[in-house]
Amino acid sequence: MSLDIVEIAVGDRSVGLAVARPTGPAKAAVAFSHGAFSAPGKYAALLDGWAAAGLLVAAPLHVDSTDHPRREAFDQAAVWRTRLEDQAATLDWLAGQGTPGLAAAGHSFGALLALAAGGAGVLAPPGAPTLDPRVKAVVALSPPPATPPLISAEGFASTAAPLLVQTGDADVLPGFVDDWRMRLIAFEAPSPGDRHALVLPGVDHYFGGLICRPELPGPAQAERLAQAVAISADLVLAHAAGDASAAARIAARSSQPSFTTR
Repeated sequence: MSLDIVEIAVGDRSVGLAVARPTGPAKAAVAFSHGAFSAPGKYAALLDGWAAAGLLVAAPLHVDSTDHPRREAFDQAAVWRTRLEDQAATLDWLAGQGTPGLAAAGHSFGALLALAAGGAGVLAPPGAPTLDPRVKAVVALSPPPATPPLISAEGFASTAAPLLVQTGDADVLPGFVDDWRMRLIAFEAPSPGDRHALVLPGVDHYFGGLICRPELPGPAQAERLAQAVAISADLVLAHAAGDASAAARIAARSSQPSFTTR
């Protein structure tokens, strides 16, 4: 599979969406937000994996990306606002494609946007879009810990949509996330009910360079990424497409030591 680029208007900006399409009719759709300074193309293995599971995926190129042609025109204060706008516009575009249900997903900084769309309370600029009731599932890959004032522990607690939080026991960023368990606040803070955590042994923040930072030397953690793709696709299919088989697969994973449900 390959990623198509679709240009959409977001206010006075043109935003490129990297789109991964399933081979048949889409069962559900996912808006994906990349990590800080990265780009959608650096997540091709993830996005194509979701498309292979029957999902239509669209990922905007945010202005903080080192690949963005006008990156220098936006200061740090504009990054968060434009990211929220990009996500809302991506969800609108996906809704216009006729797919039956929507989900929001993101990696690292991008996971915070997905959580906000699912109900997490974040500090947002006036008028910036956050909660989107159309979002039926949230996939948060390596989300940040509580980072006041952007998001507090209480902010994570208001997440309402069904949720998968993925991390790994090597998922640390020294000086910011010194213990991978800090990332689980996104899973632990909301009230119980359709909350799932996937902690993959040996997995770092980038799956060995398979996502976000392809320049890393590896080794690539391909088997673990395939697990994350399959489980996250099942969450989306179960809640955004009403797929009973996907829901049954999630329930069956409750006996796996790396998977927790509450």
